[in-house]
Amino acid sequence: MNKIKVLDNHLTNMIAAGEVVERPAGIIKELIENSIDAKATQIEVRVKEGGMELIEVSDNGEGMNRDDLQQAFERHSTSKISSTYDLNQIQTFGFRGEALPSIASVSYVEAISNNGEEGHQIIINNGVMEHLEPHPRNQGTTIYVRNLFLKTPARLKHIKNIHYENSIISDIVQKFAIGNPDISFTLKNDETITFRSHGRNDLMDVFHRVYGSAITSDSETFSYEDYDFKISGIMALPQHNRSNRYSIWLYINNRMIRFPKVQKAIVDAYRRHMPTDRYPIVVMNIEVDPQLVDVNVHPSKWEIRLSKEKELIELILASFEGKLNADMKPQKITFKEPVVQADFKTELFEQPIIKIEEPIPSPFKFVEPVTVEPIFESKKVEMAGVEPEVQPVYEEVVDTVIEEEPQTEHKSLIEPLKVLSQMSGCYILAQGDSGLYIIDQHAAMERVRYEYYQEKLLSQQTPVQDFLIPLVIDNRKVLIPRIDEINDVFKDFQIQLELLTEDSFIIRSVPTWIKQEEVHEFINDILDQFEAEDTIREEDMRRMTLATLACHSSVRFNEYMSMIEMETLVSQLRSCKQPFNCPHGRPTFITVEHKQLIKEFKR
Repeated sequence: MNKIKVLDNHLTNMIAAGEVVERPAGIIKELIENSIDAKATQIEVRVKEGGMELIEVSDNGEGMNRDDLQQAFERHSTSKISSTYDLNQIQTFGFRGEALPSIASVSYVEAISNNGEEGHQIIINNGVMEHLEPHPRNQGTTIYVRNLFLKTPARLKHIKNIHYENSIISDIVQKFAIGNPDISFTLKNDETITFRSHGRNDLMDVFHRVYGSAITSDSETFSYEDYDFKISGIMALPQHNRSNRYSIWLYINNRMIRFPKVQKAIVDAYRRHMPTDRYPIVVMNIEVDPQLVDVNVHPSKWEIRLSKEKELIELILASFEGKLNADMKPQKITFKEPVVQADFKTELFEQPIIKIEEPIPSPFKFVEPVTVEPIFESKKVEMAGVEPEVQPVYEEVVDTVIEEEPQTEHKSLIEPLKVLSQMSGCYILAQGDSGLYIIDQHAAMERVRYEYYQEKLLSQQTPVQDFLIPLVIDNRKVLIPRIDEINDVFKDFQIQLELLTEDSFIIRSVPTWIKQEEVHEFINDILDQFEAEDTIREEDMRRMTLATLACHSSVRFNEYMSMIEMETLVSQLRSCKQPFNCPHGRPTFITVEHKQLIKEFKR
């Protein structure tokens, strides 16, 4: 008797459901994609108990006749593609023909559809069709999914609590709304509307409904392109950030995707403007020839393969860095509005009025960013004996000190300030025409020292001074084989490490612009970075070295400063090329505008 058998359709559908139907949000994703492919302009999603009791997706799309409605629940049945050529240039969201039969194999499904001429209803109970007959409905399709995973307890056990499932569903619907601003989306959770977009083809309006007015007011639209790609979307300024990458929403030809390499490129572009453990808020759509994209990677269709990745990443880095340099703004303190109980008549009969304040001319004038060649050639520093990971090498735009004519006055990005006092030995309070400035004294001096050291590094003409007693760096045995790589980084700082013993280095001289008492801690911090990372781009290593040196030579928290010292620091900060962030990405100052103070004092 043969051991190998052909599985029946119901069993194969249940196996496919293991990949396609991971949780209620996955079902909603598949059903919404079908609605968009059916050219719907209004899509409504309703869920109960996190989607476990009920999922309902209704649209006003093209609809289906009786035969198509029945055929749609057969495995690998689709209207999206018909040949290998179509598979190589997919332009629809769905194409595999697996979603509906997979969903119907693990739940009780009722579908009602009308193609404009006739309407029908079909009922499938865990893979078995029970009912197919005419049914009234306007043009479009409604699908009800009930009792999900009731007969697959192993999958049911891994579903998390209702609140978590609701949050995933809300995230999916909001991503669809952002990616398709021309379609109206409504999400109802237990009969309560939790999200709605109006389909006005206004991306900023949908972004506002997802992230709120505070972030939207500090966000910018962007659009850049080269020969192969066009990228467009919305980017929030660095002062609005998150603790993870989940707010970097990516789309390719309006299809939501996960693309770690592109996410990393976006984070790298923001890195000089925010701390290393924070991540930006970005919505970006990538338009590209469908033949350069392979979306047939996984049944969930989140993953893709893309030709010319390196060119796309270079476009993102260059575009985002230029945009951030041009559009940076001081971080502002805002206060939450008090909660006011609205009159029920207003809620019932009046549309909400969005108050739009007249823009106040900003005292900050921004200069166009100057794009220059990197100071150093990009290389990789690799751990000896470890095979390096092959990754594209990106050129980065580096803050440089631009020599100006002696008679030319520096155009400051910060308005003139009057220093008032120091607070808690940590912050400098200053007054400008726009309001109150609260300056982080350590971060501000870090920025000043960073640009100072960068200028010294560029000149490379400063004399060196010998130590009276050479400096010894102990307990670095793991780095002994990498001494040449380390010296490649330090040579531009006019510092050279020599081998002393099998686990220690010796340094005999440093340039005069580095204080001798700062050298030991500075060198050890950089060597720690070499030990922590197997592969470091040389350009990143030099930037990190400058930032570390600036940090160790700056005034500390809880260190009191005289009025002259504070005025000097504020003046130097105003002279910086990029005064808004320290080299590690933290803000150097925040502002409280006059209009905000007037509002809080009820004037």
